[in-house]
Amino acid sequence: MVKIVSILSSALFATLANAATVYTGDILAGHKVITDLDPSDFPSNSVTKLWLRMPKTITGQPRHVPVIIAKGNSPGNSLMLNSGLHGDELNGIRVVQRVFKDIDTSKLKGTVVGVSGANVDGMENKIREYTNKYDSGILIDLNRQFPGNITNRSAAQKYAATLWASIYNKNYTAGVDFHTDTTGDALPNYVYADLTIPYVYRMTELTGANVIKIDLGSGTLGALENIWDRFGTPAITYELGSANVWQKDQIQRGYDYVFRQLADLEMYPPTTDTTKIATYEAQRKVMYYGTEEKYGASPTGGFTEYYAKLLDKVVVNQTLATLFNVFGDKVMDFKSEIDGVVDAIGLSPLTQPGTYIFSVIHNSTDPACANGC
Repeated sequence: MVKIVSILSSALFATLANAATVYTGDILAGHKVITDLDPSDFPSNSVTKLWLRMPKTITGQPRHVPVIIAKGNSPGNSLMLNSGLHGDELNGIRVVQRVFKDIDTSKLKGTVVGVSGANVDGMENKIREYTNKYDSGILIDLNRQFPGNITNRSAAQKYAATLWASIYNKNYTAGVDFHTDTTGDALPNYVYADLTIPYVYRMTELTGANVIKIDLGSGTLGALENIWDRFGTPAITYELGSANVWQKDQIQRGYDYVFRQLADLEMYPPTTDTTKIATYEAQRKVMYYGTEEKYGASPTGGFTEYYAKLLDKVVVNQTLATLFNVFGDKVMDFKSEIDGVVDAIGLSPLTQPGTYIFSVIHNSTDPACANGC
């Protein structure tokens, strides 16, 4: 713990030399509008709510992303909490809202910055992606666009570049990007993490998540977590269950993690709640770290009946689901390729060709997969 604080504190204090927060002079719903954030540029013992002005939409009107800054009573490290990069993934938004509602800045050292809904376009359309309106509309995964390029033709690239330059790239001590599984699928409490990055393993421990996918990020180029790692901010992607709902149990686990993370960074007193401590210790003992996932995808359409549940332990050739045609005739069984744990599963019987039916995670014996594959 002392090592990570000492290593990264110089990066934190380097932000003090940055230009001050840039305000437009506008007030939106009672809060000031900015075009750039300096996290050090706020009074001690305060919580500040702002809007970040984003590139203009097709009608020439700018969107605005909500940003919250909690400044402690004394200097310290910094933690960035992001949510809503996928517009249908909502549990993390509630985590961020609750953290900033409940945090006592008189006990806080350093600064916490939160975004409670980054992909405004996706949320407005209740979809995962960001919509480029030209070419009849192209759906873009915003969490593959970072660090973005403000001069690129793609509206998603411009949007990502604004988020990155104005909010995300501020030399935070650590960063957490909250997600859920996408619409139609379910995950347990789940983390993607590159364990080759200093301090990231400790971050995963603090989550108490059901499953940790050890992952170098080679398959998710342009994801915020990976870019943070590359630019010196240790980060995790924290998946909290299912899309389009607020799941109180998943939200509570994310919320409790944030305060454990703050305590580990010596930014906040650790909890003394014996129930919370016991719950976390029980979760930590059964965390599953896996290096490789095997997916069951449907080659054709139909109706899927699921037999496996999330976190079930399964074996090779075990039938996890069956596909039926519209008359109820069996088309095929879906079997596990490996011994492992079910870490993702579909929710709807309706099955389009190419749909992932399930995912099973295990620890591969292939040395090339030691850090994830």
